[in-house]
Amino acid sequence: MTRKLPVLDLVREAWVLAFQAVHPTLLIMLALLIAGGLYTFAVGPGSALGDAAPAIAALVVFVVGVEFSLVTYRTMLGTPHGDRLRLAHANLAVYVAFLFVGVFIGFFLLTLPGILLKASGRTDLDADTPPAVVQQALVDMLPSAYGAVLIVACLAGALALCYLAIRLLLIGSATISTRQTMVFRTWGWTKGHVISLWLAALATHVAPFAGAVLINWGLHGLWGQSGVGAFLSGFIGMLLLVPFLLAGHGLAVAVLRRLQPEQAPAG
Repeated sequence: MTRKLPVLDLVREAWVLAFQAVHPTLLIMLALLIAGGLYTFAVGPGSALGDAAPAIAALVVFVVGVEFSLVTYRTMLGTPHGDRLRLAHANLAVYVAFLFVGVFIGFFLLTLPGILLKASGRTDLDADTPPAVVQQALVDMLPSAYGAVLIVACLAGALALCYLAIRLLLIGSATISTRQTMVFRTWGWTKGHVISLWLAALATHVAPFAGAVLINWGLHGLWGQSGVGAFLSGFIGMLLLVPFLLAGHGLAVAVLRRLQPEQAPAG
């Protein structure tokens, strides 16, 4: 029988680890904030850095993000070990997995509204219909049974991605702990714990992320359209995400301590 995880203890431990990691990660955290600012500057409307700038800036964010995760996990696990290349490999593998699943879900959700609009009797819509008219038709359809189908489909797609994220929660912490590239080898470790992990993630992932997005959205108008404004938007946006990042790493470590087998599977 699968033993239950103590949700409140996991949340408490995750936030304690997050606060303890603030000081040791300050330098790499600053680098991550700057990388975030450079990315929004590169993709901003006033940027004249060329077409390759957004891709280069995204690569910088990824590299600095991996280093941030490495330092954070080393601090939380109390180990000097950990391979940044293996951690980068594990992260890339997860991104590809999410991209693969997301493409199928996204394609389905993009085609479903048109099918439902036709089924509901809106045969006056075609490829030349203005987007505003299509959007209004979707809004008008939402209170109907067809709208309910669309809402349920969107929720199912979001739940599928959330389920994948929960089952792969341990890939980073396990990669550092075992010094092996751990991706789907941690899948079995989280089996039977999805509900407990999801409840814990509400306090370590969902709440701080939602708060950061709402605050950043409220501040968005302050930055203006200049290059400096674009940089500040990314810098402050990344700063607001720091609690989410640290608590997320903390939860992964707290869960790993309880679910990692005594001897991890060999690579």
